[in-house]
Amino acid sequence: MTGRTVAEPARQVPLYGEYEVAVLGGGPAGIAAAVAAARAGRRTLLIERYGFLGGMGTAAGVTNFCGLHANVFGEMRRVVQGVASNLLSRIDRLGGLNAPHLVLGKILAQAYDTAAYKIAADDLLAASGANILFHALAVGVTMHDAQTIDALILETRSGRVAVRAKIFIDCSGDGDLAAFAGVPYELGDGAGNMLYPSTMFRVNGVNPERAKEAWATIPQRMQEAEARGVRFPRKGDRAAAKAPDRMARQHHATEERRRQRHRRHGCA
Repeated sequence: MTGRTVAEPARQVPLYGEYEVAVLGGGPAGIAAAVAAARAGRRTLLIERYGFLGGMGTAAGVTNFCGLHANVFGEMRRVVQGVASNLLSRIDRLGGLNAPHLVLGKILAQAYDTAAYKIAADDLLAASGANILFHALAVGVTMHDAQTIDALILETRSGRVAVRAKIFIDCSGDGDLAAFAGVPYELGDGAGNMLYPSTMFRVNGVNPERAKEAWATIPQRMQEAEARGVRFPRKGDRAAAKAPDRMARQHHATEERRRQRHRRHGCA
Protein backbone atom coordinates (compact mmCIF):
# COMPACT_ATOMS: atom_id res chain seq x y z
CA MET A 1 0.00 0.00 0.00
CA THR A 2 1.33 3.42 -0.96
CA GLY A 3 -0.85 5.37 1.47
CA ARG A 4 -2.13 7.46 -1.42
CA THR A 5 -5.78 7.48 -2.47
CA VAL A 6 -7.94 7.86 -5.58
CA ALA A 7 -11.35 9.55 -5.53
CA GLU A 8 -14.06 7.22 -6.81
CA PRO A 9 -16.91 9.09 -8.53
CA ALA A 10 -20.31 8.78 -6.85
CA ARG A 11 -22.77 6.60 -8.73
CA GLN A 12 -26.23 5.12 -8.50
CA VAL A 13 -26.06 1.34 -7.92
CA PRO A 14 -28.83 -0.75 -9.49
CA LEU A 15 -30.96 -2.65 -6.98
CA TYR A 16 -30.73 -6.35 -7.84
CA GLY A 17 -33.60 -7.30 -5.55
CA GLU A 18 -35.23 -7.07 -2.16
CA TYR A 19 -35.49 -10.16 0.03
CA GLU A 20 -36.53 -11.19 3.48
CA VAL A 21 -33.25 -13.05 4.02
CA ALA A 22 -29.91 -12.58 2.23
CA VAL A 23 -27.12 -15.05 2.97
CA LEU A 24 -23.55 -14.20 2.03
CA GLY A 25 -21.42 -17.25 1.29
CA GLY A 26 -22.35 -20.63 -0.20
CA GLY A 27 -20.33 -22.95 2.00
CA PRO A 28 -21.89 -25.47 4.42
CA ALA A 29 -23.10 -22.73 6.79
CA GLY A 30 -24.57 -20.65 3.96
CA ILE A 31 -26.26 -23.66 2.40
CA ALA A 32 -27.89 -24.59 5.72
CA ALA A 33 -28.96 -21.00 6.46
CA ALA A 34 -30.47 -20.42 3.03
CA VAL A 35 -32.28 -23.77 2.94
CA ALA A 36 -33.68 -23.26 6.44
CA ALA A 37 -34.90 -19.74 5.62
CA ALA A 38 -36.47 -20.78 2.32
CA ARG A 39 -38.19 -23.77 3.93
CA ALA A 40 -39.64 -21.38 6.51
CA GLY A 41 -41.33 -19.54 3.65
CA ARG A 42 -38.98 -16.55 3.53
CA ARG A 43 -37.93 -15.02 0.23
CA THR A 44 -34.26 -15.91 0.33
CA LEU A 45 -31.17 -15.09 -1.71
CA LEU A 46 -27.88 -16.99 -1.35
CA ILE A 47 -24.90 -14.98 -2.65
CA GLU A 48 -21.76 -16.84 -3.71
CA ARG A 49 -18.52 -15.43 -5.14
CA TYR A 50 -17.74 -18.51 -7.26
CA GLY A 51 -19.86 -20.34 -9.83
CA PHE A 52 -20.66 -23.23 -7.49
CA LEU A 53 -21.56 -23.97 -3.89
CA GLY A 54 -19.61 -25.82 -1.22
CA GLY A 55 -17.12 -23.24 0.01
CA MET A 56 -13.67 -24.58 0.82
CA GLY A 57 -15.12 -28.08 0.54
CA THR A 58 -15.26 -27.67 -3.24
CA ALA A 59 -13.15 -24.60 -4.05
CA ALA A 60 -10.13 -25.70 -2.00
CA GLY A 61 -10.36 -29.47 -2.28
CA VAL A 62 -10.94 -30.20 1.40
CA THR A 63 -13.01 -33.31 0.44
CA ASN A 64 -13.94 -34.32 4.00
CA PHE A 65 -16.84 -33.47 6.27
CA CYS A 66 -15.45 -33.16 9.79
CA GLY A 67 -17.59 -32.32 12.80
CA LEU A 68 -20.68 -34.35 11.91
CA HIS A 69 -19.71 -36.99 14.45
CA ALA A 70 -18.74 -36.86 18.12
CA ASN A 71 -17.47 -39.17 20.80
CA VAL A 72 -20.53 -39.65 22.99
CA PHE A 73 -19.63 -41.57 26.16
CA GLY A 74 -16.96 -43.52 24.29
CA GLU A 75 -19.08 -44.22 21.20
CA MET A 76 -18.69 -42.42 17.87
CA ARG A 77 -22.07 -41.09 16.84
CA ARG A 78 -23.46 -38.87 14.09
CA VAL A 79 -24.71 -35.80 15.98
CA VAL A 80 -25.38 -33.31 13.15
CA GLN A 81 -28.51 -34.06 11.12
CA GLY A 82 -31.17 -31.88 9.48
CA VAL A 83 -29.95 -30.05 6.37
CA ALA A 84 -26.65 -31.93 6.61
CA SER A 85 -28.51 -35.24 6.21
CA ASN A 86 -30.41 -33.85 3.22
CA LEU A 87 -27.14 -32.85 1.57
CA LEU A 88 -25.29 -36.07 2.31
CA SER A 89 -28.14 -38.24 1.05
CA ARG A 90 -28.04 -36.37 -2.27
CA ILE A 91 -24.26 -36.79 -2.55
CA ASP A 92 -24.66 -40.48 -1.73
CA ARG A 93 -27.28 -40.98 -4.46
CA LEU A 94 -24.74 -39.61 -6.93
CA GLY A 95 -22.19 -42.19 -5.77
CA GLY A 96 -19.96 -39.50 -4.30
CA LEU A 97 -19.95 -40.30 -0.58
CA ASN A 98 -17.68 -42.67 1.33
CA ALA A 99 -18.45 -44.34 4.64
CA PRO A 100 -17.13 -42.43 7.70
CA HIS A 101 -13.49 -43.15 8.54
CA LEU A 102 -11.55 -42.66 11.76
CA VAL A 103 -9.02 -39.81 11.67
CA LEU A 104 -5.91 -40.26 13.80
CA GLY A 105 -7.84 -42.51 16.14
CA LYS A 106 -9.88 -39.58 17.46
CA ILE A 107 -12.89 -38.60 15.36
CA LEU A 108 -14.86 -39.72 12.32
CA ALA A 109 -14.73 -37.83 9.04
CA GLN A 110 -16.57 -38.52 5.80
CA ALA A 111 -14.95 -38.13 2.39
CA TYR A 112 -16.87 -37.04 -0.70
CA ASP A 113 -16.42 -36.25 -4.37
CA THR A 114 -16.31 -32.50 -4.98
CA ALA A 115 -18.28 -32.63 -8.24
CA ALA A 116 -21.04 -34.63 -6.55
CA TYR A 117 -21.09 -32.11 -3.70
CA LYS A 118 -21.61 -29.22 -6.12
CA ILE A 119 -24.48 -30.96 -7.91
CA ALA A 120 -26.11 -32.06 -4.65
CA ALA A 121 -25.90 -28.57 -3.17
CA ASP A 122 -27.52 -27.04 -6.28
CA ASP A 123 -30.33 -29.59 -6.10
CA LEU A 124 -30.87 -28.99 -2.38
CA LEU A 125 -31.12 -25.20 -2.85
CA ALA A 126 -33.43 -25.55 -5.84
CA ALA A 127 -35.73 -27.89 -3.91
CA SER A 128 -35.88 -25.46 -0.99
CA GLY A 129 -37.04 -22.58 -3.18
CA ALA A 130 -34.08 -20.32 -2.36
CA ASN A 131 -32.61 -18.06 -5.03
CA ILE A 132 -28.89 -18.16 -5.83
CA LEU A 133 -26.65 -15.41 -7.21
CA PHE A 134 -23.31 -16.80 -8.40
CA HIS A 135 -20.16 -14.85 -9.35
CA ALA A 136 -21.02 -12.09 -6.89
CA LEU A 137 -18.31 -10.65 -4.65
CA ALA A 138 -19.35 -8.61 -1.62
CA VAL A 139 -17.48 -5.28 -1.49
CA GLY A 140 -19.37 -3.16 1.03
CA VAL A 141 -22.63 -2.15 2.64
CA THR A 142 -24.83 0.89 3.06
CA MET A 143 -26.30 1.45 6.52
CA HIS A 144 -29.70 2.64 7.76
CA ASP A 145 -27.99 3.58 11.00
CA ALA A 146 -25.08 2.36 13.12
CA GLN A 147 -26.92 -0.88 13.94
CA THR A 148 -28.84 -1.74 10.76
CA ILE A 149 -27.67 -2.69 7.28
CA ASP A 150 -29.61 -1.12 4.43
CA ALA A 151 -28.05 -2.91 1.46
CA LEU A 152 -25.17 -5.22 0.57
CA ILE A 153 -23.05 -4.01 -2.36
CA LEU A 154 -21.85 -6.69 -4.81
CA GLU A 155 -19.55 -6.78 -7.80
CA THR A 156 -20.94 -9.19 -10.40
CA ARG A 157 -20.18 -10.19 -13.97
CA SER A 158 -22.85 -7.68 -14.98
CA GLY A 159 -21.42 -4.87 -12.88
CA ARG A 160 -22.04 -3.50 -9.41
CA VAL A 161 -25.45 -4.16 -7.83
CA ALA A 162 -27.09 -3.81 -4.43
CA VAL A 163 -29.23 -6.30 -2.49
CA ARG A 164 -31.66 -5.28 0.22
CA ALA A 165 -32.98 -7.64 2.88
CA LYS A 166 -34.72 -7.56 6.23
CA ILE A 167 -32.16 -10.02 7.60
CA PHE A 168 -28.55 -10.49 6.47
CA ILE A 169 -26.64 -13.63 7.46
CA ASP A 170 -22.84 -13.60 7.24
CA CYS A 171 -21.54 -17.00 6.10
CA SER A 172 -18.60 -15.53 4.18
CA GLY A 173 -16.01 -17.48 6.16
CA ASP A 174 -14.03 -14.33 6.94
CA GLY A 175 -16.77 -12.24 8.52
CA ASP A 176 -16.75 -9.86 5.53
CA LEU A 177 -20.33 -8.67 5.98
CA ALA A 178 -19.84 -8.01 9.68
CA ALA A 179 -16.61 -6.12 9.02
CA PHE A 180 -18.25 -4.00 6.30
CA ALA A 181 -20.99 -3.11 8.80
CA GLY A 182 -18.45 -1.88 11.34
CA VAL A 183 -18.54 -4.81 13.78
CA PRO A 184 -15.33 -4.85 15.87
CA TYR A 185 -12.97 -7.76 15.23
CA GLU A 186 -9.52 -9.02 16.15
CA LEU A 187 -6.88 -10.11 13.67
CA GLY A 188 -4.68 -13.08 14.54
CA ASP A 189 -3.68 -13.94 18.09
CA GLY A 190 -2.67 -10.43 19.14
CA ALA A 191 1.02 -11.27 18.77
CA GLY A 192 1.18 -10.86 15.00
CA ASN A 193 0.55 -14.54 14.23
CA MET A 194 -2.07 -15.70 11.71
CA LEU A 195 -3.40 -19.15 10.85
CA TYR A 196 -0.86 -20.80 8.56
CA PRO A 197 -2.36 -21.83 5.21
CA SER A 198 -2.88 -25.49 4.40
CA THR A 199 -2.09 -27.25 1.13
CA MET A 200 -4.74 -29.71 -0.03
CA PHE A 201 -3.96 -32.33 -2.67
CA ARG A 202 -5.37 -35.54 -4.07
CA VAL A 203 -3.43 -38.71 -4.85
CA ASN A 204 -4.71 -41.08 -7.53
CA GLY A 205 -3.63 -44.57 -8.48
CA VAL A 206 -3.15 -45.76 -4.89
CA ASN A 207 -3.66 -49.46 -4.19
CA PRO A 208 -5.69 -49.40 -0.97
CA GLU A 209 -4.80 -53.00 -0.11
CA ARG A 210 -1.09 -52.27 -0.23
CA ALA A 211 -1.38 -48.84 1.37
CA LYS A 212 -3.77 -50.05 4.12
CA GLU A 213 -3.25 -47.83 7.19
CA ALA A 214 0.17 -46.49 6.19
CA TRP A 215 -1.14 -42.92 6.42
CA ALA A 216 -1.74 -43.48 10.13
CA THR A 217 2.02 -43.54 10.70
CA ILE A 218 2.39 -39.92 9.54
CA PRO A 219 1.88 -38.33 13.00
CA GLN A 220 4.58 -40.55 14.49
CA ARG A 221 6.95 -39.71 11.64
CA MET A 222 6.25 -36.01 12.17
CA GLN A 223 7.04 -36.32 15.87
CA GLU A 224 10.30 -38.06 15.03
CA ALA A 225 11.16 -35.30 12.56
CA GLU A 226 10.38 -32.63 15.17
CA ALA A 227 12.70 -34.41 17.60
CA ARG A 228 15.43 -34.03 14.96
CA GLY A 229 14.80 -30.28 14.81
CA VAL A 230 12.42 -30.06 11.85
CA ARG A 231 9.92 -27.19 12.25
CA PHE A 232 6.50 -27.68 10.70
CA PRO A 233 4.99 -24.33 9.62
CA ARG A 234 1.45 -25.06 10.79
CA LYS A 235 2.71 -25.57 14.32
CA GLY A 236 5.26 -22.81 14.05
CA ASP A 237 3.14 -19.81 15.02
CA ARG A 238 1.64 -21.50 18.06
CA ALA A 239 5.04 -22.73 19.17
CA ALA A 240 6.59 -19.32 18.64
CA ALA A 241 3.89 -17.62 20.70
CA LYS A 242 4.35 -20.07 23.56
CA ALA A 243 8.08 -20.55 23.46
CA PRO A 244 10.03 -17.90 21.51
CA ASP A 245 13.21 -18.92 23.29
CA ARG A 246 12.94 -22.40 21.84
CA MET A 247 12.60 -20.96 18.34
CA ALA A 248 15.68 -18.85 18.95
CA ARG A 249 17.59 -21.95 20.07
CA GLN A 250 16.47 -23.82 16.97
CA HIS A 251 17.60 -20.93 14.77
CA HIS A 252 20.95 -20.83 16.57
CA ALA A 253 21.39 -24.60 16.12
CA THR A 254 20.57 -24.33 12.41
CA GLU A 255 23.11 -21.55 11.95
CA GLU A 256 25.71 -23.54 13.86
CA ARG A 257 25.17 -26.58 11.61
CA ARG A 258 25.51 -24.35 8.56
CA ARG A 259 28.80 -22.92 9.85
CA GLN A 260 30.12 -26.43 10.57
CA ARG A 261 29.30 -27.55 7.03
CA HIS A 262 31.12 -24.54 5.66
CA ARG A 263 34.19 -25.29 7.80
CA ARG A 264 34.27 -28.91 6.55
CA HIS A 265 34.28 -27.65 2.98
CA GLY A 266 36.90 -25.01 3.63
CA CYS A 267 34.48 -22.08 3.41
CA ALA A 268 34.75 -18.93 5.48
